[in-house]
Amino acid sequence: MDKIKSFISLALCFVLVLSFAACGSKDNEEKTTTTTTTTTTATTEQQAPAKPANKLSEGELMLTLYADRSSADYKSVKSKPKRIETGINPEADAGYFKFVSPVDGVKVRLEAIEWSPIVDGFEAVDTLFEVTAEKDKVYEFECYVTETIPDFRLVAECGEFTADYYMVIDGYEVVTKLLMLAQRFSPDKITQDSAFYQLCVARAVSDVFYNDRLIKHEPEVVWGTIAYAVTLNEFKMNGKEDYVNMIGLSDWEADAYFRTLYPSLNESKVKLTEDCHVVGAHFSTGEKYLVEPHLFDKFCSEEFYGVEKNKDGTYSVKILIRDQRAPEVEFDRDRGLAVIVKADASSPFGYSITDVVDYDLPKG
Repeated sequence: MDKIKSFISLALCFVLVLSFAACGSKDNEEKTTTTTTTTTTATTEQQAPAKPANKLSEGELMLTLYADRSSADYKSVKSKPKRIETGINPEADAGYFKFVSPVDGVKVRLEAIEWSPIVDGFEAVDTLFEVTAEKDKVYEFECYVTETIPDFRLVAECGEFTADYYMVIDGYEVVTKLLMLAQRFSPDKITQDSAFYQLCVARAVSDVFYNDRLIKHEPEVVWGTIAYAVTLNEFKMNGKEDYVNMIGLSDWEADAYFRTLYPSLNESKVKLTEDCHVVGAHFSTGEKYLVEPHLFDKFCSEEFYGVEKNKDGTYSVKILIRDQRAPEVEFDRDRGLAVIVKADASSPFGYSITDVVDYDLPKG
C-alpha cells in the first residue's frame, strides 16, 4: 500500500511540475492581493480548500511574527510577501509586520479591540482581516502600535491551539521577531480580585436571597442576579458606590454576563419583567441593557474559602454567605455554598457557571 501511495504521489508531482511550467510566467508576475473583512469570505469561496494543518503539539511553533521593518530580523525575510490591506496607516516603521507559518491551515486574524473594565477583558469590535496561512508563505500587513492599552490584537488559531499578540510597545524590550507557540486555552486563576469571582458571589447570594423560589431560572431571579453581578464589578471598578447613574452594557458585555452566569438559558426567551433592575436600552445609546445599581439591599456578607478542582474537571468556588436579614429572628445565618464552574474559552471571563450547591464550610 505504501508503494502505491508513493507511486501516486510521484505521478501527481510530475503532473504538477508540468502545470507549473505552463503557468510559471504568470505566477512570477502575480500581483499582491488585497484582503479585508469585506472581501475575505468571497475570496475564500473561490479558492480551493486549505490544506489540513499538520498535527501540532502544545508548545510547537504556529507562527513567526516579524515586527519593525527597519530591523535585521524583518529584512532577513527575503521572499516576496503577499500583502494584506488593513486600511491602517502606521506612523512609524514599527507599524509594518510580516508573518510566516511552518504549517498549512493556521488561521490568522487581526482584531480591533477595546478594553471593557466591567468584564475585565478585551472586546473584539472588528476584524480587519482573516486569512488561512499557507506553509512557509510570507504575509505582510500594516498596523500601528500603542504605548499602553493596545488597539489591535493578532490571533493565530490551529485546531485546539491558539496564540495571540497585542500590538503594544513593550517597555522592557524591542520585539522584532516573535515566536507564537501553540497553546491550549488556560484561564486565569480565580481570585477575590478577579471579575469572574464577583459573578460567583452573585450566584451564591442569589441562591440564598431567592431560596424560597422553586424555579431558580425564572426571569426575576435571572435578571436580578445579573444586575447584582454587574453592580459588584462596576463598584469595584470605580472604587465607590453610585446608586444614581444607570450602568450601560454593550451587546458583547451583556451577552458575556448572561452566558457566563446562565450558559444553559436562551437570553432572548428570558423576558424582562416590569419591576426589574435591568431594562432594554434604546438602539441610539449603543447599549443593549441599562442596569439599575442593585446589591440585594445589602442583606448579606460573604467570605471566600478558595477554589477546589473536582474529579470531573470542573471547579468549586467555595463561598460562605452570612445572611443579615431580620436580625430580631434567630436562625442559622451562615450558609456554605460551592459555585460549580467550568473553563470556557467562549467566555471573556474564562469560565461559566453550571450550578450552585450546598457545601460544608466552617461557620462562626
